[in-house]
Amino acid sequence: MSTTVSVRTHHSAGETPVLDIGGEVGALVVHLPAPPPTGELEACPRHRPDQRFHTGVHPRQLGGRWSATAVYPAVVEGDYDILDDELHVIGHAHVSGGEVTELRL
Repeated sequence: MSTTVSVRTHHSAGETPVLDIGGEVGALVVHLPAPPPTGELEACPRHRPDQRFHTGVHPRQLGGRWSATAVYPAVVEGDYDILDDELHVIGHAHVSGGEVTELRL
């Protein structure tokens, strides 16, 4: 079984990202305490850093509070590691097809 990950191009800060979910594809939203120095967040299928992909981290207002948020709009169902700028695992998430998974770090 191979894992294919599809991530659309980055959206601009302040724009609403478009999620492309359904079937075996879900979305992953990661809330961080602060944006990483690179402005991007890496993810990969669990224990497969060679298949990593990234998305931009943007400030988003949620419930009157600001959060540094990364949105992966189209991710194939499975288990994923979230990686820091040095590619160390800082979190894990399970993405289900047709659903949005949220992770707070």
